[in-house]
Amino acid sequence: MKNSICLRFIKALPGHCLLAFAVCVAVNLNARAIVPAAWGATTQARPGTLPDPQIRCKLATEAENGLSNADVTLKAVQNSCSGSCSDQTEASSDSPDAGNYSFCPCLNCTEFDVVPYKNNDPLNGVSTFDLVLINKHILGLEPLNSLYKMIAADANNSRSITTFDIVELRKLILGLYTTLPNNTSWRFVYKDYIFPNPINPFEELFPETKTVDLSSNPIQEADFVAVKVGDVNGNVVTTSFLLRPVTTIAIPALEAAKAGQVITVPVRYSGAGPLEAFQLGLRFDPATLSLIGPSQGDLPGYNAGNFGLTRAAQGEIRTLWFADPSVPGEALYPGDVLFYLSFRVKAPRSEAAAPLLQVDDDVLLSAAWNAGGAEYALRCGAEPDQRVAPPAEAPAALQATCHPNPASGETQLTLRSDRAGHARIGLYDAFGKRECEREVTLTAGEQTFALPQSAQLPAGVYFWKVLTPWAKAQGHWIKQ
Repeated sequence: MKNSICLRFIKALPGHCLLAFAVCVAVNLNARAIVPAAWGATTQARPGTLPDPQIRCKLATEAENGLSNADVTLKAVQNSCSGSCSDQTEASSDSPDAGNYSFCPCLNCTEFDVVPYKNNDPLNGVSTFDLVLINKHILGLEPLNSLYKMIAADANNSRSITTFDIVELRKLILGLYTTLPNNTSWRFVYKDYIFPNPINPFEELFPETKTVDLSSNPIQEADFVAVKVGDVNGNVVTTSFLLRPVTTIAIPALEAAKAGQVITVPVRYSGAGPLEAFQLGLRFDPATLSLIGPSQGDLPGYNAGNFGLTRAAQGEIRTLWFADPSVPGEALYPGDVLFYLSFRVKAPRSEAAAPLLQVDDDVLLSAAWNAGGAEYALRCGAEPDQRVAPPAEAPAALQATCHPNPASGETQLTLRSDRAGHARIGLYDAFGKRECEREVTLTAGEQTFALPQSAQLPAGVYFWKVLTPWAKAQGHWIKQ
């Protein structure tokens, strides 16, 4: 009968490499010796005895940040065994020496596979700015400068980097996925592996495990580079977010509202400089408001795919946007409306009620990035005198009203103009697709124009617009 006891101690020395101390105590009928071993040191054994085998290593990112709480499994290679050996699994150590682990392997076998694994918290380090960088890589505008970053960009595990990887990560950020369906949250590459192609990590399968042979050397190391899938700007260490500067959006307060009333709220950027990308988590009270839907603001390319509304019934909204890098000057500028949100009031509200919308990092980490890659915390900074009210009257030269609004059937536009001339009126879906448009001739005074196509449209949020050579007017229409 034989019992084994392993004691492991891990300690950091300032200014030096990490040292890991392992003491394996083997107690059997022959009363074997206690044999200490240290990382970077030679194992000293009592004369006439062999050193106890050890396997130790570190899991760390390309930037040498140790990864804690990853599972590392030691699996015996069966054809190297003289008896049975069970798999061993340990968790990599936490701070201050994050990423270290060590094993006292079963003595019945001489070869073992070291297999690291971690597949939780898929959004850790993954943000809209990663989509910006992956998109620039695909377009050839700014190639990723690391093979490990390229592995991180391959979200769908297709061994290539394509726009489909952006689609998969966007779904993850917006909450349409809770995990990546074809990949794990972390990948591991054996640290000593040399990629055959210095610009393509996918030319051959890179090793994600390491086989160690203890027959020639009882002390073995197996270090791995930990790659966070989706994180190509290297901000997977969550404490980095604590130091972010702040920029703001403006969300108007809600005037007193009656049950059944429909309101449309602009969400406006109120920060100081242009932004290249942002992501935003919003929360509202589902007991008093029901989301009808979002609609386009001033940003090009904003559509339904930029929103995650799977938990809208619970009062949660996720959204993201990034500029097209192939379009010069495209950005979010101060004063731009990010988007509009239309709600139906379910219960009466007073002006003293809680804010209509709140930025909530528990829904989605709210952040923004400028063209230089600087990251900002995105917070609500609405001016206190802003109010959601009926649309302001258009300039006196042209006034327009859409009615009935909301409507279950056809709607129409009543125009009041101070002069005669040609005008174009149109109806568009929430993100700018034209549903109907017509040219009309205005006379000075008031006229009403029917929009018969509106009767056939599905329920949702729509824009109406009136354009003349001297003025324009626009607003929202809700189809019930």
